[in-house]
Amino acid sequence: MADVGSTTALPETMGSSIDRTQLDGIVLRTSPDVQGTTMDGETVLLDLSSGRYYTLNRLGSVIWEHCTGQSTMTDIHAAICDRFDVAPERALVDLVALVNELIQEGLLQQEGR
Repeated sequence: MADVGSTTALPETMGSSIDRTQLDGIVLRTSPDVQGTTMDGETVLLDLSSGRYYTLNRLGSVIWEHCTGQSTMTDIHAAICDRFDVAPERALVDLVALVNELIQEGLLQQEGR
């Protein structure tokens, strides 16, 4: 089982070079081949196309629950900052890192708004 919910630190230059104006134009949607269930704040995902399981920690679960095709990255960032005691820049770095990993694994799809 792959654990993609652990926060992965990005180089500080990556976190600070993100163009925040682009976040309002990025909407995330779960892949139609992925099923997920949440228990005790953690989410287990099953990619039906590959048969692989993934686990998301509490942060990953909050991100996942907002990936409905309705919320922008800005919306998700705000939800993280509201839910956790975290500096906004750290939340953004963690959000971008996890989203990039989930997209690479084929679990999320990025759409423009």
